[in-house]
Amino acid sequence: FGSSFRLVREYALLQQRRSGRPRSPSCARAMSAPSEEIYLFVNPKSGGNKGQDFLKVPQPFLSYVEDGRLVALHIFSLIDPAQRAAGFAKLKAATDAARRRIRTIVGGGDGTVMWVDSEAAKVGIDTPKRLAYGIVPLGTGNDFSRVAGWGGKNPKKILDNDFHALRNLLKLWCKASWRPHDVWNASLEVDESEGQIFKVVDKSEEQQSGTTLSMPFINYFSIGQESQVGVNFDKYRTRSQTCNLFVYACSGVTTQMNCRKIQHVADLISGLHAGADVDAPVLFGYDEEHDLPQIMGNPESLMFLNVNSYAGGMGRFWQQDADYGTDPHPPPEEVDVGADPGDGRLEVVTLPCIVDIALDMVSHEAKRVHSGGPYYLEFFGPPEGYDCQEIYGEIDGEFFHLVNPLVAHVTFTKRLQVLQNMDDPDIAEWKQYLSPSVWMAQGADVVEGAGQTIAGGVSTLVGAVATSVTSGATGVVKAPVHWANGVQRTIGQWTSGKSAARELAANAGPDSPGSPDMRASSSGE
Repeated sequence: FGSSFRLVREYALLQQRRSGRPRSPSCARAMSAPSEEIYLFVNPKSGGNKGQDFLKVPQPFLSYVEDGRLVALHIFSLIDPAQRAAGFAKLKAATDAARRRIRTIVGGGDGTVMWVDSEAAKVGIDTPKRLAYGIVPLGTGNDFSRVAGWGGKNPKKILDNDFHALRNLLKLWCKASWRPHDVWNASLEVDESEGQIFKVVDKSEEQQSGTTLSMPFINYFSIGQESQVGVNFDKYRTRSQTCNLFVYACSGVTTQMNCRKIQHVADLISGLHAGADVDAPVLFGYDEEHDLPQIMGNPESLMFLNVNSYAGGMGRFWQQDADYGTDPHPPPEEVDVGADPGDGRLEVVTLPCIVDIALDMVSHEAKRVHSGGPYYLEFFGPPEGYDCQEIYGEIDGEFFHLVNPLVAHVTFTKRLQVLQNMDDPDIAEWKQYLSPSVWMAQGADVVEGAGQTIAGGVSTLVGAVATSVTSGATGVVKAPVHWANGVQRTIGQWTSGKSAARELAANAGPDSPGSPDMRASSSGE
């Protein structure tokens, strides 16, 4: 109602101006044109249909930000074809007219970012040069949103108190600086005559046409057991973010108990190459005629990480003190690097067991294989006694099932600019996991919502129970100990993180790696 009143008042002021009557300075301010236009493209079905609330906001939505500027927010539905077309046409006109980047916000899950980017490219927008992407987290994991500082919880009460929550978001979007974020592509090929590609559609697996699955990704691409869990999870996915965390945990337990179908990287991938084709150096492989580096242990998953956040921030697998994943060990320059989503590199890790996802805050069991790109993968044929080879994979939360795969290519596509929220309360915690070139030491208190904390704790406990099931009596005895150690370590990390952030913030100057000046120079503008 407050916004409606202001719109009526501004209309009256417009009529006053036309009549020639004098206006006060405050009236002149009310009539000023917006200094910036921001575009929000939202998937109304995301976040348990919470995205629909944004479509109920008056258009255009006018609000003042912290520096006193008037900003206009234009909101469009991605589901409605007419709205989508009108929105991207308007965005194209804005990029043609403006000299600076247009702040473009995505309302949805992590995969929605690439949806918006592809639609923008279709109308002729050079997205790496003309747009800066922000996000409203409306998915389940929201790992892209977490790394960009926008949190992982679905927003609530957007329409309440004269759109107070939306006005605060608008202020943060205008305040945020942008930093680079890479886009990669995973392309997997199956046998032309006996290969199949399946994806979950309407709660069941459906075969896809063609023999190639190719998708861009901004978070991660993985192959193995955790993706098999994801396929089963997709069949029972709900509209509730919290419920989905429980569904994923339960899917993990039930899938892990089926020992005969557990995926192991050594049984699936015959060779991983650090390059574009089979002639590139071998990171690990199997060849009777050549002595090749071998994969360590018998891991269940192989992951290519562009962001150091997995399963809603539960796993941060790339740690510089983690063990190596191949024998002989990779050269230090290929693994002793930070995890930066805009450095043109992917971090490759193996995960011994999917239970390690839930227990990553207790003990980092992921092993480092390589940092770089592009990559080329070769797959084994059907195991002895079987008619086919089956693998499960994931690309940015989209799970798939391949029958008789042949090869996979992982290649760099382009580099986008992403709005980084430096007011994120979890900045102190994230700083210890990501390279200093991305993060700025500010604000320090670590705040976790009760629902997210409970869900994460339950998932960790479920992981400990699963470990006990697969490890026998010893696991049952150790599970409570793991849980207690996890709680203690988490509290210790948060406490030390807050102290470190305050100290770094006090010492940070304009030339520090994460400062706005340095970020601007690194983006080339």
